[in-house]
Amino acid sequence: MSALSIIEMGATSGGLSADFEAMKAAARAYVRDVVGMSIVTDEDRKAARNIRADLNSKVEAIEKARKDAFRAYDAPKEAFKAKCEEVKAVIKEQIAIIDGRLKELDDEFAAARKAALLAEYEAQAPDLMAVIPIERFIERESALMGRSWAETKAVSRLGEMIATAVRDREAIRAAAPKFATAADKHYCEHLDLSAALAKAKRLSDEAEARERHAEQMQREAEDRVARAMAQAKAAETARVPRRAKASAPEVREWDFRFRATKAQATMIAEYAKSIGVVSDGIKGVA
Repeated sequence: MSALSIIEMGATSGGLSADFEAMKAAARAYVRDVVGMSIVTDEDRKAARNIRADLNSKVEAIEKARKDAFRAYDAPKEAFKAKCEEVKAVIKEQIAIIDGRLKELDDEFAAARKAALLAEYEAQAPDLMAVIPIERFIERESALMGRSWAETKAVSRLGEMIATAVRDREAIRAAAPKFATAADKHYCEHLDLSAALAKAKRLSDEAEARERHAEQMQREAEDRVARAMAQAKAAETARVPRRAKASAPEVREWDFRFRATKAQATMIAEYAKSIGVVSDGIKGVA
């Protein structure tokens, strides 16, 4: 039977040992004289501190002995562990060789599968490759690179995803022309139509909010200017004293006799009329 079929391990050194009963008896005898000691005066205090230091030294000595015993016990365990590692290394070496070969096969498979996917992508939508790298589709559908799908199924699925991406981008441009660039960028990064449209709506809402805010600020600014002008006008009016309203002059009849030629008299009549004087006309006196 192989030595690896049934692995038996044990400790034959007897383990750790100490006469703890004798040690406890010695410890009790050591502290017997100080049990119930009186600490009253300064001298008592000094003596108590010295006794405490002596007791601490005994505790430290026991702890040191324990650590030394542990180290002595651990030494053969470490050597034993090293021998086990030597045996395991023989087996692990072969495991590493197998792992290396498996990785080579996996890398070869991945390279071949990706080449097939890229060929399909370039044949179906070469212009799309610049904005949506093949890795984005692989992130969205990890089975494209997995062994669980045959190459034909993976290529077919990629074709469906490419066609969907083309339709989705057209839908984004139709639904959100004003913010199509930002929404399309989001879509190309995540291949999520709902999220892209939500982003476009969010951008539209934010733009409308900014416009409303700008209009509100403009109205408030115009109101402030109007109020300031009204206040200034009111202040100017308050500084100018009001003039008493002049009473209308009295209108009376007047006699005005003068000597002039007819032409001169006509000129005088026309002037009087121009300044609002009402008359019965100019009559000559014989």
